[in-house]
Amino acid sequence: MGLREWDPKMFGETDFKLTDGVPAGKKFKALTIKRTNELVAYGLDGDKAPLLHHNSSKHLDALEYHEKLKKPDTVVIDVRNAYESDIGHFQPPPGGAELIDPKMRNSHEFPKWLALPETQAKLEGKHVMMLSLIHI
Repeated sequence: MGLREWDPKMFGETDFKLTDGVPAGKKFKALTIKRTNELVAYGLDGDKAPLLHHNSSKHLDALEYHEKLKKPDTVVIDVRNAYESDIGHFQPPPGGAELIDPKMRNSHEFPKWLALPETQAKLEGKHVMMLSLIHI
């Protein structure tokens, strides 16, 4: 049974990434699903953690994402840890979005960084996009 059939209210509009055509030797041999309070450890257990079905963000495809990068009223927050950001990152085009790297060692540092007055001032009135993974 798929997740959409198991809980349509929770997973009905989830954007799953499917990897058809992967050679059998490269596929996972097994999959274990465990209940967890957070997928990424931001330290937002309980009431502070937003539920998946209350998420109001909009997924952008690659073309939409690149168009947003051209706009000066947009910021991109690189939410990867500092090590991952140092290995590889990108720069929005000149005159376009501003890339912000919080220089986090661990994801649980993100809520504290986000709550800082200087962070709030930088994000005020901006369209905020988040970069969490780069595929090469």
